Amino acid sequence: MANTPASGPSPSALIGMSAPIKFALALCLAAGLGLGATGCAGELDEGPSVLTLQEGLTGCRGQASSAIPASGVYYLTSFGFTSSDDGIMSCGSYTRGGSWYYAASRQRYGCGARIEIEANGKCVVAQTDDYGPDVCVESAVQGPIMDVSPLISQHLYGSRSAGWSDRFKVTVRKVAATTPLGPRACGSTTPTPTPTPTPTPTPALTCSSATLNKTVPAGTCVQSASDAAWYKCDAGVWKAGSTGCTTRYPWCRSDTLNRNVAPRSCVESRFDGTWYQCGAAGAWVSPVANGSGPVGTCSTMYSR
Repeated sequence: MANTPASGPSPSALIGMSAPIKFALALCLAAGLGLGATGCAGELDEGPSVLTLQEGLTGCRGQASSAIPASGVYYLTSFGFTSSDDGIMSCGSYTRGGSWYYAASRQRYGCGARIEIEANGKCVVAQTDDYGPDVCVESAVQGPIMDVSPLISQHLYGSRSAGWSDRFKVTVRKVAATTPLGPRACGSTTPTPTPTPTPTPTPALTCSSATLNKTVPAGTCVQSASDAAWYKCDAGVWKAGSTGCTTRYPWCRSDTLNRNVAPRSCVESRFDGTWYQCGAAGAWVSPVANGSGPVGTCSTMYSR
């Protein structure tokens, strides 16, 4: 079949398998590659659904039932979203961490078939792309099982992880191959619109400056009042350096004090008696009144 990977379980499907089972599957794979292994008669049906080991169950040998219940009633389980059962399914598609609407039971309905799964007044359309589950699981629950994507169990029962012991019942029917995948009104041909995901918040592009006592945009460079070192706001993070600055706040030279002072400092000039504040680009700006200037509250005030 086109786009079907070479026979053999996905690496993730082998996690947790016993050594004898791994060895048997390795022999079958070797036979399929013409390496001379014997004892593997017939086609090897496999995939994450049928190869996933079920805790507490015995008699699991990688075989799945092809019988379709006349009532259409199944028990629901989910797979494909953990490291132990995420992988390539037997029809060649990938579970992708349980991020789309797939199901097992391709031995019942065929590869790529569309089925409608109903429970609690809600319906989801899925594509049967894997072989499984193992008959040992159906024996344990004493009924047929529909093994599906966690998206489906979440929509129908509010739980991504559905196990055979949960005994979640669903009704399944085959629908047209052109039916869109995903939630829809039960029995209809029009899919229910999927809710728009909440957008991921955009990382902050601003930085909080203790020297300036305010938030500044990305690209702003400040010569720190604490250590006189230069820092640049880069996508919400202060990084050492002062290249490519959109605005610069250096220390200012004060002839009144005969020394440099940090940005936001306020000095009363001995030349004209006016108060000035150290601002952007090292310029002295005014007016200054009640302890504040154009850059904000004076960090330090120096009277003449």
